[in-house]
Amino acid sequence: MRSTTLGRAAGAAAIAAAIAVSGCGGGNGGNSPSADSSGTSTAGGSGGGSASGPTGTLVVDQSFVDRGVDPQRQFTPTNNMLVHAMYDTLVTFEPGKTDPVPDAAASWRGTDDAKSYTFTLNPDVVFSDGTPLTSADVVFSLNRLVNVKGPGAFLLEGVTVSAPDARTVVVRSDRPNPALLRILATPPTSIVNSRLLKANGGSDARDADKSDRAEAFLQKTSAGSGPYTLEQGQQNQQYTLAANPRYWGEDFSGFPKVVVRNMPAPTQLLNVQRGANEIALDLSAQQAQTLEGRSELQVRTDASVNVFDVEANMNESISPTGDENVRRAIRLALDYEGYTRLSGVGAAQAPGVIPSQFLGALPPEDAVRQDLAAARAELAKSGRSGIEVELAFPSDATPNGVSFSSIAQKVKSDLEKIGIDVELKGTPAVTFLADYAAGRNQMSVSYWGPDYPDPNDYLVYAPGAPGTSRAADNRYVRAMNPELAALGARAGSTLDDTERGTLFQEFQRGLNEDSPFMPLFQPAQAIVGSTTLSNVVLDPTYTLNIPAVGSN
Repeated sequence: MRSTTLGRAAGAAAIAAAIAVSGCGGGNGGNSPSADSSGTSTAGGSGGGSASGPTGTLVVDQSFVDRGVDPQRQFTPTNNMLVHAMYDTLVTFEPGKTDPVPDAAASWRGTDDAKSYTFTLNPDVVFSDGTPLTSADVVFSLNRLVNVKGPGAFLLEGVTVSAPDARTVVVRSDRPNPALLRILATPPTSIVNSRLLKANGGSDARDADKSDRAEAFLQKTSAGSGPYTLEQGQQNQQYTLAANPRYWGEDFSGFPKVVVRNMPAPTQLLNVQRGANEIALDLSAQQAQTLEGRSELQVRTDASVNVFDVEANMNESISPTGDENVRRAIRLALDYEGYTRLSGVGAAQAPGVIPSQFLGALPPEDAVRQDLAAARAELAKSGRSGIEVELAFPSDATPNGVSFSSIAQKVKSDLEKIGIDVELKGTPAVTFLADYAAGRNQMSVSYWGPDYPDPNDYLVYAPGAPGTSRAADNRYVRAMNPELAALGARAGSTLDDTERGTLFQEFQRGLNEDSPFMPLFQPAQAIVGSTTLSNVVLDPTYTLNIPAVGSN
């Protein structure tokens, strides 16, 4: 999603997601790199079409953030989950994982400069109306994403796509972009039936933001090649999916019907106890723990891919945190273990800005530890006394069930132990965001939810990156740490995943030495489902990989 972030790149939909959803994002995915996940890969189909499998209806309850199910016009956890079930992408992820595997593309190869990928399409892929999927559909879909200027258009910034023949697609970036392969597994890059869409007002032209009229059609009828089709869609209420009888895969064993309902967390708590083949996606860790031990339910709580942090203003004329010794004192004064306890069972300290599920994450031993004596020593080096600082936070947002107010209160308590007086400034999220972007906050509590499961998404933390230089009066500019900026650029342009992961770890260690960002924790998240179900796993990209859910 673009993203449940309060600050760097958030728009109105992101703020809405943060306010409305108490646990919507990713979560227990692992990253176990394949032999050459960023270069060349070949494999068969992603599976589907088995006659044997579960019967009845799978029911999924979630607190919706719903922009509709037009693949190229959506980018929310709710719609990503639904679109992924109905559409194929060039590559995809296995449930809970972040390594690309074949989907509509049977194989691919990347260039050494990380600027180009060539995909060979699987000839067996057909759309739900029986039309074969060709390279023309891929070109149309990716161009439409860019030109309708939807919330996911930024994913293909600087990217062009071409089709040398009906089975070959070439995707080129104007800069080294080793994240491109993982980006092409995200739901906004889904492949639509171009012939059907054009017949119903669809366009991939440069003016598609004005000329494309297919959104209403796609809210009633899906145009994909995935395991499911759209049977009925009631925006912000309920979506009903039916198994695609023409699905091209070989091992699909999902439910014949899926109902996804918009329900608040308290109702989800009741429904999952009463229903059969039921999943609840938005329970807090505390709510989920009340269901432990029930034989008819499976409960899983672990760390979300969201990372909460404290962020400092770098301008000394606005905030005392512009002093590097003050920033170091604050970093050492924070009780990191205490913040994880605020979120509940499953939460984890964030050793760096990249979550533990992704390539390049720091190991736990690299995490900063509270050291009040060292914090007081750093404060003494600053020569300042009687320090007062205002801590801003969004008072109406509770992502993953975590109250920003509770975090802010704890930051205040921690810093008072070293003699820093903190005044709390809670405002509505929209106000907070405006102040943040304008550089008016002296210090703030914020968080970052990933746009795609790749470490390149975290280059917004680099000195001089657009995400950190949002205002002239609090910039974390390149000149403040040119070596770290160069390291980030190198990490973000390296093709080999093993080398790239090592570079991103080094990059985060540099951020932990001296930057405006102080990672706190990855909050607990929960998923609860009937014990009759298999693959009940929160997914870092798709929220829930619906086609993978089967019966035990």
